[in-house]
Amino acid sequence: MSAEKEVRLDNKKYSSMVLFSYSTKHLLKKDKIRFYYALKGRDGRTGIVKSCRIDHLGRTVLLVPVKFAKEVDEFLNFWKCKFDQKEVLVKK
Repeated sequence: MSAEKEVRLDNKKYSSMVLFSYSTKHLLKKDKIRFYYALKGRDGRTGIVKSCRIDHLGRTVLLVPVKFAKEVDEFLNFWKCKFDQKEVLVKK
């Protein structure tokens, strides 16, 4: 048995983020297009990704600042997407 060690991190070097992974399998093709327009905008640069300063890491993975996690949660619930979220620390 190993004792748990408390890890202290320098807040100036790390920021708290939330990692969202979601599924769009339930959406019809036309709704997937609407979903991605809402997510990234028609120009690929606007939408919730820009307004919430999201890093789109992969096709279904978003890295979101903690202060915008509730908005992204509501966005994914609106589209009835199944998703997982985990709070992570990211080195600046």
